[in-house]
Amino acid sequence: MSIFSVIILSKNNGNTLESCIRSIINSKCPRGWEREIIVVDAYSTDNTPRILKKYSKYINVIYDKGKGIGIARNMGISNAKGDIICFVDADCLVGEKHFIKIIEAIESGADIVDVRGQPPFKKISNLSKIARLELMLWNIGRAYSKKLRENRCFAGGSFMALKREVFEKIGRFWENVPYGADDMDFSFRAYKRGFKIIVIDVEGSFAIPRSSLRELIKQQIGWGAGYAFFIMKYRKDIETWKCYRFNRLIYRFFGSYAWLYLILRFILAPLGGVKLFIKTKELLIIPYWIIRRYAFLYGVLKILFQAFFKKWIQGAR
Repeated sequence: MSIFSVIILSKNNGNTLESCIRSIINSKCPRGWEREIIVVDAYSTDNTPRILKKYSKYINVIYDKGKGIGIARNMGISNAKGDIICFVDADCLVGEKHFIKIIEAIESGADIVDVRGQPPFKKISNLSKIARLELMLWNIGRAYSKKLRENRCFAGGSFMALKREVFEKIGRFWENVPYGADDMDFSFRAYKRGFKIIVIDVEGSFAIPRSSLRELIKQQIGWGAGYAFFIMKYRKDIETWKCYRFNRLIYRFFGSYAWLYLILRFILAPLGGVKLFIKTKELLIIPYWIIRRYAFLYGVLKILFQAFFKKWIQGAR
């Protein structure tokens, strides 16, 4: 009997953690495979300890100091028994066939699997308007377009799954960055080493969006800060930016500074909002997209300013 390990990364996610654990327990296990569930908790101070105790017979809990997602990922893998590692963030739910589809993909030749969730839209009417707009974006966004699914370079961390041998050959996840870059860095290093990354669609699996504008802005600033570290590490690696599959003229014009085009796209968020409105016919998507992109941009520029105009941050290179 083979083992696959499900690793949940948790830090004060008491409002979603129980639903996350239950969805994993209730999901189907692939034939011939045994599942273990590991929760890496950053000494949460909310109701998380009560939830972990309630499900203690189903899970193993290890603790880290909450200093970075990359650190938590490395600790989880170091304590896992499985040949396949499946990450699930504590604010995510998995569909019934989530792990079956991941194992099938890996057995068919994938080394890393990036799960594109398909939320049950008919069952999310009770979510806030902010949350519904976020799910709408993930459903139509460029990140999982046909162009970016082919010869995939990156994998998102919420549902990333990988063979243990990839971790052993590539090395540990990036530990010196805030959340938002460790997954991209790891998967891109794997891509450059020739490992195959594929995207699969799984019905019922999705990240539970932030329910308020304040929570969304906080999340996006954090993601932006992490992405700034990624920019600084790969700013001179044109291969990184070619993975975005922009028009060839963009790369001719910007050259090794192609990452600046991404900054420009963030700045031009109002235009992006109009394009999204044309697609969705949802007027609120315009201000929502602008706020979302500018919060992300603020996180990026804050770190880049420190990097370029102050002392270089230890460990970012």
